[in-house]
Amino acid sequence: MMYLGIISSLLWWAVIIFIIVKLVSGGRRKHYSWLQRELPLWEEKNIINKEQGDVVLSLYKLKRVTAKKKMDMVKVLTLVGAIFVGLGVIFFVGSNWQRIPSHIRTILLLAVTITTLYAGYFFSYEKEGFVNLGKSLLLLASLFWGGTIALIGQIYNIPTSENWYIILLWAFPIVPIAILFKNDYVHILAAVLFVIWNFLYSSDNNIANYYYPIIVFLLMLPTAKNLILSRRINIIGLLSASLYCCFNKYEWLALLISVGLLACYLVQKEERAYLYSACLSFIFWDITYFTVRQLQPNLFFLLPMGFMLYLTYKDNIEKSLVFCLAGLMIGINLALSSISQIVNYPFNGLQFTIFQLLLGISIYSAGIVSRNRGYSFPVVYKISGYLVTFICVYLLAFKALLGEWRGVENTVYLYGSLILAGIIALFVVDERKSGNFKNKSSRIELASLIVALVGSIILLVSPRTILLNTIIMNSVLVVFALSSIFLGVELKKPPIFTLGIVIFTLFIITRYIDLTWALKEKSLFFIVGGVVILSLGTLLEKQRRKIIERMKSE
Repeated sequence: MMYLGIISSLLWWAVIIFIIVKLVSGGRRKHYSWLQRELPLWEEKNIINKEQGDVVLSLYKLKRVTAKKKMDMVKVLTLVGAIFVGLGVIFFVGSNWQRIPSHIRTILLLAVTITTLYAGYFFSYEKEGFVNLGKSLLLLASLFWGGTIALIGQIYNIPTSENWYIILLWAFPIVPIAILFKNDYVHILAAVLFVIWNFLYSSDNNIANYYYPIIVFLLMLPTAKNLILSRRINIIGLLSASLYCCFNKYEWLALLISVGLLACYLVQKEERAYLYSACLSFIFWDITYFTVRQLQPNLFFLLPMGFMLYLTYKDNIEKSLVFCLAGLMIGINLALSSISQIVNYPFNGLQFTIFQLLLGISIYSAGIVSRNRGYSFPVVYKISGYLVTFICVYLLAFKALLGEWRGVENTVYLYGSLILAGIIALFVVDERKSGNFKNKSSRIELASLIVALVGSIILLVSPRTILLNTIIMNSVLVVFALSSIFLGVELKKPPIFTLGIVIFTLFIITRYIDLTWALKEKSLFFIVGGVVILSLGTLLEKQRRKIIERMKSE
């Protein structure tokens, strides 16, 4: 249970980091999308020429966007019509099914499927002007084929306990249709069917399905080409299979999928989803490795993670860094958990959380270094580190949790925390000597770092002084709120200022609940709390708007 708790906690951190960084980077993507839309208009009006437009796009590593096609009503109507015909045939056969002899049923089913397939080919290639109808009929024939297999099995009472046979017999024959006739609909259908087949196969046979990734890597992904939706479905299927390995201890399958996704990115670098999914899959492999070999720290994990960090910087992929940071956090913690089990040290929730806090401070410090020395992605480091640090400080500010989490000392996490604290202290001294904390905003950051670091060390060396530790971590939380407010004003950045207001409000609400929840009269708790929250919210919102307006006017 110990390692499951650790895994779930770390995965939760990873999800939160990803969501926040994605939200923060959303504004930048919005500007990039606007630039991609506007460039063709500028070229059309001769404001810039095409060569200048290409230079601008290459500067921001963007691609030219093609005009989105408007919805083709004929295409939609033919697709809907084909589906209605298929439903009509199914209902007609279903209503008269028992009256038809078995051999006639079989011939009828195959005849309808083959006729529909031929009609799709005819209207796609022989008859001009009916391409959309032909594509819809080919999709319909593929659907009929699945129904035909299922109904033939029912006619002749073929056992259906292993349903994965039916899905496989349905999926494989329609792949040539998708490839030869270049039918996107059928390719997407085949991708979905292979995903379903993978899980049915694994659950029915209770073994790893090594055939699925081989089929996807050698057949489905190479033939997807420019079909983004089918490619993404296959990637999601591979990630699902890799995640499934965590619960079934299929270590080598997770590694195979991870290496395959990384190889796909190296071949087709314009599809960045390969790199993101490869990083996630390697994380799943590391978790699977831990569940299989709990007494063997997975040091091999550093090799692919280091290589993906190299690719992240080389190809300037900001999002990938989020996955790499989450992977490194999870990998470090799993390795420490393995070492703890080797030396028989029990899990200690307090020391575990303090270690995460110090990891967050370390990541934030890396952002400061990246900013001061002109390296890439300082914002990603700082947001990720701040988020992890804030969550840990917030949890450690609860007196009840501090009392519940303290237990038998885990020297592995203790020494790990002290090493991190030492590294952070050396960083602060080095940056101070280099003169990188001279302006007011950097001094505010430095003060917050030192307060969080000192608070962490006090908790490490005196974990049993619960009241003192509660006061210390609440003080750190207040410092975080005030530093965000002052930093937002100093840098004239309303989002940072608003973050400080949110933290301060959260601190007051949390402390109110922490101190008054023990009251017997809960109605009084909610009434007074509601009045306090409404009054506080109104006051803080008025002040926030005034200060933001002042920042904008300056």
